[in-house]
Amino acid sequence: MSGRWGSMPPRSRPAPETAAGSAADRAPVLTLDLDLLYLSSAWGVRAQARLESEGDIVAAENERLTRLLSAEETQLTEQRATLPAADFRRLAESFDLRATGIRRERAQAVQDLNGWAEADRAAFFRAALPVMGQVMSDRGAVAVLDRRTVFVSLDAIDVTQQLITTLDQRIGDGAGVVPLPSPDAPLTEATVDAGQAEGSGQAGDAVPDQVE
Repeated sequence: MSGRWGSMPPRSRPAPETAAGSAADRAPVLTLDLDLLYLSSAWGVRAQARLESEGDIVAAENERLTRLLSAEETQLTEQRATLPAADFRRLAESFDLRATGIRRERAQAVQDLNGWAEADRAAFFRAALPVMGQVMSDRGAVAVLDRRTVFVSLDAIDVTQQLITTLDQRIGDGAGVVPLPSPDAPLTEATVDAGQAEGSGQAGDAVPDQVE
């Protein structure tokens, strides 16, 4: 427009939002990488470190018991030539029963540790659920999908990193929420040797396999 006051500058217009920016603020569907959320959170980092540490302890105990039983098996084999057949059968059967029991106990220790890891992960997602709900509400979303099941999507609707930061602040590392299983008292040479005197009435002259 022109007149006595000269030309008027054009009326300014607000810059249009980018598609990504608009989707980041409000989106009916959000995506989330569940594995990354857990493993990269303070909770997941703590749990994985503890799982690795406890796994090393279990593995070391398994190796120790393997050596212990192997030594007893060697001793029993050497005694075979000097013992009456009935006495040897009783000792061999006793060894077999104890070795089987030890294998069962060690397998249970591994199972208990894996069970703890699964329970700890489940507890994380239970604690995270209210925070996820709040993020959905803030974004106007009606659903959150596992990103691994989505063929293609905008990065702007992925809330994984936002949730990691928020969860670290809200729920922390979750230490002590799911207690570790209490390990049984470790077997010692005295424990193994004490069973060597125990026999059973069942026959069987083969020296059993050592614990694996």
